[in-house]
Amino acid sequence: MRLSFWSTIVLVTYSSAQSNAPFGSDGGAFVGITPGSTFAWLPCKPPASAQGRGNYNFECARLSVPIDHLNTATDKRTISIAVNRVRASNSKNYQGPLFMNPGGPGDSGTDFLFKNAASLISQVGDNYDIVSWDPRGVGSSLPALSCFADPASRAEALQEGEHIYLYNSNDTLAQLATLQQTIATGCQQESGVFLPYVGTMANVRDLNLMNRLYGFSNDLTYLGYSYGSILGSAYAATYPNNVRRIAVDGVLHVNRWFFDQQFFLTSYIDSDKVLDDFFHLCYLAGLNGCRFWHASEAEIRQAFITIDDAIHKTPARVGPTRQMDWSQFRLYIWNALKSPYKSWSGAGGLDLFLALLEKDKLSALTAPSADALLQYIAQGNHELVSNDTLVDPATGLRNGGENSDVIGAVDNPYSFTDIETLVPFLNSPQVTGTGYLVQSILATRGILNNYLKLLTPPDRPQAPFPKTPTSHPLLFLSNLRDPITPLQDALNVSSLFPSSVVLRANISGHAISSAPCKCAERAVLAYFADGTVPEQGTLCQPDVLPFGVGAIGEV
Repeated sequence: MRLSFWSTIVLVTYSSAQSNAPFGSDGGAFVGITPGSTFAWLPCKPPASAQGRGNYNFECARLSVPIDHLNTATDKRTISIAVNRVRASNSKNYQGPLFMNPGGPGDSGTDFLFKNAASLISQVGDNYDIVSWDPRGVGSSLPALSCFADPASRAEALQEGEHIYLYNSNDTLAQLATLQQTIATGCQQESGVFLPYVGTMANVRDLNLMNRLYGFSNDLTYLGYSYGSILGSAYAATYPNNVRRIAVDGVLHVNRWFFDQQFFLTSYIDSDKVLDDFFHLCYLAGLNGCRFWHASEAEIRQAFITIDDAIHKTPARVGPTRQMDWSQFRLYIWNALKSPYKSWSGAGGLDLFLALLEKDKLSALTAPSADALLQYIAQGNHELVSNDTLVDPATGLRNGGENSDVIGAVDNPYSFTDIETLVPFLNSPQVTGTGYLVQSILATRGILNNYLKLLTPPDRPQAPFPKTPTSHPLLFLSNLRDPITPLQDALNVSSLFPSSVVLRANISGHAISSAPCKCAERAVLAYFADGTVPEQGTLCQPDVLPFGVGAIGEV
């Protein structure tokens, strides 16, 4: 959720494995629901933190699944997966269940469905039961994965992490390594017996079991976003004859996810292209459209660099007593690149943030406004708090989102062995030549993996997935400029599935669904209606550009 805190300079209103489940580990919607070996759906209401548009009759269930799908003969332990759904409102040509995953890894699927049922129905049609779930260790699934003994410990780690999250120097990288070693130790202490069983392939097998138990078809219909593309691609590679419809928006390279030590180097390779688009569109918007406007695109870029250099040397004053250091500044920029249509303009826009920094007006913020700004930046620290929907006022903090790093570490053991080998890599031309943000982001990756790499998940792939025909073509959706899931990943993954199609969009931001684009919306709706895939090479144009710069139209 994005918080708005600006109005000029005034704060505006925040428009049965061993279970070491942490404080308040169960979400309100699932309290009192008993796990079973089949779905026993009960009416449920979204928790306070997951209210969405519309009035839908949600149903919830808990499903008992094997902790180890590959060893059910001797290992009888089970875990509880929280699942929710909204039933199809149109019984004509009923299509059965459509399972969806919002990404992460480690984002709550049940919260996402509670919040976004209306938009999901508009994307896929009203004749599907839309079903989501909290993957292992996430949200209301039990046991919850935790690396901290109590909320105070997690809050302390979060506060420390936001100041060293992005690469400042070798010293801060060492501090980050120390912090993540502490987190890794906590993971072993709080969730040790559970850790090897939270990886992607265990969740793929959970998804296959859920689909079979639903009773409509053994063939899967699935929609995934971002990391959800890893789940979708891994499912298609594992169960190629069980593909009914699989569409993923924002595509990560499934084989590199599991096997490439430098996975994140190429995943973030297009982040600077998005930043360049901000400079370009700010200039096109003019003085009345972009509050960081200067007389040329080059001057806008230089003004940004000047701010960045200044904060690198000396933290910026925020309000009467607070300050913002370089790591926090880059956290703000990084999160703004993911959602240009929401984050570049308007009440909480990047353009206003930069304009105030340039004029040294952040120091004039009231104390509450300064606190709101820094809290917003802290909530962007997705490595320690994966998303704010995990906080339920009725039950407390269910889990802290550290599952994002842990799942990555369980999936990919190919980490750097120590800081001494990571630092030269970060300073090499291979990294520094990629642009403004890549080096900063890479510094946060591959460290926790090193401390957890001795985990041996029973179902981690032993070799890259080969080229695999599927029973129905997959649909991959990708922006031309995506700061997290580059177009090249979509093209490479598509080559693994010979009949698949990549739908491109001339958009900056993370995933096509982050922008208004009727061309892509029609393609997705047609795919889920009757399996029609767009012509290979189709390029969609957004309906409008960020800053409201003109309607482009459609292909």
